[in-house]
Amino acid sequence: MPSPLYHGRTEMLGVIQTRDIIAHPLVTAHCFGWRLFFRALIASRRKTFLSLLAESDALRSPTVAVPELLGRCIDLESRARRIYELLAARFSDRVPVRRFFETLAQQEQEHFELLALCRQLASREGWLEEHFAPWRDAVPQLERQMDDLEDSLDDLDRLADALRLVIRLEGSEINHVLRGAVSATDSEFVRTLQSFRTAEAKHIAYACDQIPRFEPDLAGECRGLRVAHLSDAGAKASPNK
Repeated sequence: MPSPLYHGRTEMLGVIQTRDIIAHPLVTAHCFGWRLFFRALIASRRKTFLSLLAESDALRSPTVAVPELLGRCIDLESRARRIYELLAARFSDRVPVRRFFETLAQQEQEHFELLALCRQLASREGWLEEHFAPWRDAVPQLERQMDDLEDSLDDLDRLADALRLVIRLEGSEINHVLRGAVSATDSEFVRTLQSFRTAEAKHIAYACDQIPRFEPDLAGECRGLRVAHLSDAGAKASPNK
């Protein structure tokens, strides 16, 4: 149930929304100050929480070394978003399919924003390298895989092949790297807001639910992707301390 403060208000754009800020006023104020909290309450739909931070002086000067690889992880999310945007344009005449790819692109933009917030917060509050270390070697490999996926787009005309590309992308280490970066960010804000913990699982679930509706023959591959994700999350996730 939204707080009475939320009633009648519009949401900010992006993954961190007005209702999240209202639900955690003390955590938000502790991390960013009351001025930023109140600015978030009245922010228009044209603003994201990340853009509010960029416009304000709410962030302290960086004091913690954050690995350069995190910037490359953020770029990977941007590249994934662009792939889905291109696929949405490729199948623009099929409205349900176009909306599917547009939603995936929006979710990748949300992952981009979450990682950008993690980089900002980790550089000021703390970075737990041991939580990110298992995924360091995955980043260069992911970059090569993204090169291959981008190169394959020119020859991709069949919807079934486009959906297999989604399974391939989401079955890579990209979501594991997202989880590792979130886990490594030693921030009360990251630990408290649910969006940081649920974005990855919602993204996989959405893809796996929708793909068989367009291509029933891919239902088995989607089940495999879902099972692999759940198994890996249980085996490798490392909660912040």
